[in-house]
Amino acid sequence: MTTTCEQIGSWAASLTEADIPEGVRERCELQRASIMAAARAGEREAAPFADVAGKGPLGEVFASAAASIAHDWDDYLYMGHTGHSAVAVSRAFAADEPSRALVAQVAANEVAGRLGLALFLGPHNGQFWTSIHCAAGAVAAGIGLGLDAQRQAHALAIALYQPPYGLWPGFMGPATKLLTAAEPAVQGARAALLAARGVEGALEIIEDDRGLLTHFSFVPRPSAFGGLGEVWLSDTLAFKPYPGCAYLQAAVDAAVSAEVHPAEVRDVEIAGGYLTAGMETLGERAGLRPVGVTFSAKLSVAVALLAGRLTHDELTEAWLTDNESAIGELAARTTVRHDWELTLATLDGAARGGATLREVPLKAWPRVGRRMRELHMTDVSLGMRDLGALAREPRLLGQLRRAALGPGEGGTSTLDTRSLRMTFPCRLTLRLRSGRVIELDGSEPGACGHPLAEQREVVERKMALIGIASGAAARG
Repeated sequence: MTTTCEQIGSWAASLTEADIPEGVRERCELQRASIMAAARAGEREAAPFADVAGKGPLGEVFASAAASIAHDWDDYLYMGHTGHSAVAVSRAFAADEPSRALVAQVAANEVAGRLGLALFLGPHNGQFWTSIHCAAGAVAAGIGLGLDAQRQAHALAIALYQPPYGLWPGFMGPATKLLTAAEPAVQGARAALLAARGVEGALEIIEDDRGLLTHFSFVPRPSAFGGLGEVWLSDTLAFKPYPGCAYLQAAVDAAVSAEVHPAEVRDVEIAGGYLTAGMETLGERAGLRPVGVTFSAKLSVAVALLAGRLTHDELTEAWLTDNESAIGELAARTTVRHDWELTLATLDGAARGGATLREVPLKAWPRVGRRMRELHMTDVSLGMRDLGALAREPRLLGQLRRAALGPGEGGTSTLDTRSLRMTFPCRLTLRLRSGRVIELDGSEPGACGHPLAEQREVVERKMALIGIASGAAARG
């Protein structure tokens, strides 16, 4: 029986530029420009990491991935923040061959996104899906090195032999967060170098009873690896207008558009979906540091109201220190509230493209809950108030069930990536000292499924803020 590593290796080794749809190509060119801009913005914070990165392509990958993740001003797709590794490794291993670099980047996106989906019900998620960068690094470097199907399969198997298992205290606050993609991307690229020299890995490493899916997911979902070459996850690429988690982009957008002097604000309410509320709880431990701001809707909105914008310049230690008192006072008058309707909007957007949990058997859900409790993942659990709201609203419960199960069969092969939407809406309510109330629904320019022209505008604005020549996004 052909293993998952062999299936991926065969597809990746045979992929050509002609196979890549035009929309995928264009979005990946934007991804390359976006990640390069993110790395430029994070150079100061990543300087110690660059100092120890070493020479050659592996050092280049390490330094780039550490810098691009510094402010979470990256791109993401369904399912994962693949750009840190897909772009860094493809550029390092195919620098003089633009066509090969593009193929490497696209293949890395497709494989890493599928691994993220396979591990979605597991101990890690979002930016903390570290093992997806092992896969992206192995695939991108393998294509850059010209590995054949068998060598590419072994590169992936070697890369996933010792997958990283990050620990939340090291991510949510200190500078060690910058290692999140850097170490795994280098691990993946090095695995391709080893495979090129004849080293072999365990090709069954993903699906084996004692393999990756068993240890890194609460419910193994092997169907996540389907649809290679037919379903393009790169079609779902989204680009962030502001540094920070995807779950707070709409809240910041609303704050920037409010054009209210912070002294006028009596209090602020941020209504968000389940993910926004969970992120807020998780990010509290980071405090007033760049990571703390970029994973807190409260702090990000406070900074945006004070500065009239949110860029990498407002995330420097000096700016945060100078404005610590004002940020703290405004954040203290801000509440984040879970809104089921906004959660449903997120689920409905995914369901439009056939994303579903239908293939997860009912008997598996108690195990999911038990493992979450064992790992103290209380930040993503529902409170009594939320559960009570569901119990009082049968209509809401029915909508939630339909959206979560979706119309699809599960896995990747049946996804409609052009219809799929990843939206994380937020509603901002500003109560002013004058008694006036301002309510704003934040928008998400550059998000998944938005027009290419809009996404290009988001990336080019980001590049201009960082000091990269306008128009470079089109060239990458």
